[in-house]
Amino acid sequence: MKNLDQDQLIERQKELEMELQLLRLQLDDCQESRTHIEKVSEDKSNFIAILSHEVRTPMNGILSMVELLQRTRLDEEQNSYVDILQTSSNSLMSLVNNLLDMSKMEAGKMKLNKDPFDVINTVEDLTYALAPRAFEKGVGIHLNVHSDIPLFVMGDALKVRQIIMNLLQNAIKFTHKGNIKVSVFLLPPKFENRLTVKIAIEDTGIGISEEQLEHIFEVYSQLHLDKDNIYGGTGLGLSISKHLVELMDGEIQVKSMHGVGTEVSLTLHFEQYTDLPSIPFQTDILQGLRILLLDSNVESVNIISDMLTEWGAQVTTTSSMNERFFDELYHHAYDLTLIDLEMIDHEQWLKDRLKIQQQSIFLLAPLGQKVEGEFRDTFDTVITKPIRKIHMLNSILALQHSQR
Repeated sequence: MKNLDQDQLIERQKELEMELQLLRLQLDDCQESRTHIEKVSEDKSNFIAILSHEVRTPMNGILSMVELLQRTRLDEEQNSYVDILQTSSNSLMSLVNNLLDMSKMEAGKMKLNKDPFDVINTVEDLTYALAPRAFEKGVGIHLNVHSDIPLFVMGDALKVRQIIMNLLQNAIKFTHKGNIKVSVFLLPPKFENRLTVKIAIEDTGIGISEEQLEHIFEVYSQLHLDKDNIYGGTGLGLSISKHLVELMDGEIQVKSMHGVGTEVSLTLHFEQYTDLPSIPFQTDILQGLRILLLDSNVESVNIISDMLTEWGAQVTTTSSMNERFFDELYHHAYDLTLIDLEMIDHEQWLKDRLKIQQQSIFLLAPLGQKVEGEFRDTFDTVITKPIRKIHMLNSILALQHSQR
């Protein structure tokens, strides 16, 4: 009996040794496969990096020549060719940059920098840079920036710019009427000694269905495909944005309704660099100032009214330049009138302005819209849309100072 038990133990030991040997062979295979995969991934990343560099160099030359060509005298047909050349070149450059970013992410080589930067200025600069594209389509674009965000925070400004650029470009691409609103405000902090900033981009574009929302962050996912591919794109932008947001310990959310519009919101966390406020004035600096606002865009009216009321001004709004508007100006002592350019008939205005010569009037004009000559001279100041808070406030304070 003892011999039988001993034989069984020896047999079992042999089986275990064979299993162990097999596991070691499998582990060696796995390590070899992993090494091979890492080598392939590294080779792919290196190839894309080299390719990107090789493509970028001539592309930068092409883009520079296109800009110079646009400054020369061109007829209408030539201009259209140059516009197509510039659009195609920018699209190719964007594709190269996105491929390089995806390669870095897959290789785990995407790193964050930490430097002081101005969140508000970053968002406003990007909105300004892209706003003319929206205005060309007849789409309004508005800035809704809260004043409680400090002047500087610590973070990766380039990554933040890239995320907002991707999201804002999408909003403009898929919005053909209505408005786009870019909001920036503070949330209660999620982490100790850090600021939590929410950036939201809302549009009244074509929207996204519930089914499409499930795949919105997938690589190479193009949500709005059609036989003519009128929107273009590679489907990389949102995937890259999501990765960058998560790399910064943030969150990205998308709410949308097909045919109604979309809201994409980012929640990002930054270290505070300074206690200096973004708007260096007390909240009641315009206390008692009476302002008349003429604008038919509801979104614009709400944002401007809230902005001025926050500083203590009394704001009256109207949506039509008719006799009642001029009677209101003539019979009531407003300190300042703000008029949106779209509300004005230029020829009629030159005559009507004589009725209210003593009134201080600011013109609100879309960025890129030329306002010049005799028409420009009828206004104290031209404020460009989308309106930056600090520009509006400084213009009003300069007017008050000149009237003393």
